[in-house]
Amino acid sequence: MNRILSAVLIVIAAAAVGLVLFFNSSMKKPAKPAGRTATVQRGDIILKVTETGSLEPLGVVEIKSEQSGEIKRLFVKPGERVAVGQKLAVIQQESGQARQAAQLRAGYEEERLNMDEARRDMDRQRALFEKGFISRKELEAAEKKFEQSRLKWQLARRQLLLALGGSPEVLDQYLARDIGSDSLDQFAIASPIRGTVISLEVEEGEMITSGTSTVGGGTALMTIADLSRMLVKAKINEVNIAQVRLGLPVEIRLDAVPGKRYQATVTQISPQGERLNNVVTYFVTMEIADPDEDLKPSMTANVDILLGVSKNALSLPVEALARQDGRPVVTVEENGRPVKKPVTVGARTETSVEITSGLNEGDRVLILPNETAKE
Repeated sequence: MNRILSAVLIVIAAAAVGLVLFFNSSMKKPAKPAGRTATVQRGDIILKVTETGSLEPLGVVEIKSEQSGEIKRLFVKPGERVAVGQKLAVIQQESGQARQAAQLRAGYEEERLNMDEARRDMDRQRALFEKGFISRKELEAAEKKFEQSRLKWQLARRQLLLALGGSPEVLDQYLARDIGSDSLDQFAIASPIRGTVISLEVEEGEMITSGTSTVGGGTALMTIADLSRMLVKAKINEVNIAQVRLGLPVEIRLDAVPGKRYQATVTQISPQGERLNNVVTYFVTMEIADPDEDLKPSMTANVDILLGVSKNALSLPVEALARQDGRPVVTVEENGRPVKKPVTVGARTETSVEITSGLNEGDRVLILPNETAKE
C-alpha cells in the first residue's frame, strides 16, 4: 500500500514540475503572430477601372417596308454581307393601299396635265406680249394660272409620295409603271447601309404592315449591322466614374475569344446615372480600334479602362494595409511580436497599393486576418 501511495505521489510531483516548466517557457517565448507575410516590391503600378460590358455594332438599322403587303422574294440570309443599294426583298403591295395609291396617281396625272397646259398658255401669252398684241395684265393672268396649277401638281405629288411611304425612289419606281396595268404593284427594298444581316424576321409569302401606316411602326423584316466598327458598353460605378475621361485607352478581353486582347478608346460617358438597388452606375461607351470577324454583337466583354501608371513604385498587396486612428498602417514583426507601423500610401488598384514612405524594398510585413484597411 505504501509503495502504491509513493508511486502516485511521484506521478503528481512530475506533473506539477511539467506544468511549471511549460508556463515558464510560455512566458519567455511569445507566440508567433498568426497570418502570412508579404514583401515590399518595386515595379510599375497600372491604375485601371475594371468592369464587364457587352459588344454592340456602331451602326444598326432595322429594315421595314414602306408598303403593306406580301413578301414575294427574299434575297438575303442571316450572316450575309450586303452593299449599299443591294436588293433585299420584293413586296407586293396590299390591295387597299394599291387602290389609294392609284386614286392619288390619277389626281397627280390630272394636275400634271393641267400644269403643262397652263405652261403652254403662259408661253403663248409671253410671245404675244413681246409683239405688243396683248396687255401686261393679260400676261400676268396667264402667269398666275400657271403658278396655281404648279402648286396643285406639287400637292398631288406630295400626297402620292406619302401614300407610298415617303421614299422618292419608290415614287419614281411607281410613276414608271404603266398606269393602265391591272396587276398589283411590286416594290424592291434596298439596303441603306453596308453591313451584315444579323437577323431575319420574316419569310416569303408572309403578310406585313407598312412602317408608316401603323402605330406600332410596322413589321420589321430584318436587321443589318456594320460590324466593321464595334463598340463596348459598360456600366461604371459612381465611385470610379470621376476618374474616367474621354480618350482613355481601354483593354478588352472576351470570354468567347480566349487569349486575345483588343484595344479600344473611351468615346462617350453618359451624363445621366442609373440607380438600381441603391447603386448608381453610368454608361461608358468604348470603340474597339482593331475589330475582326471573331467579334459578334452581344458578346460579354471584360473591360480594363487604363487610368495611368505609377512608375518604379513600391507596393504591397491591398490586404496588407490596415488603419489605426484613421491612419494607414502595416504590421511588422519586432522581437517576435506584431507591431503597427505607419506608412504613407499613393495609388491604389484592386489588388495592390503604392507605399510612398515608411517601408523599403524587400521589407516583409504581416497580413493578419480581418485587418484590411477600409477606404
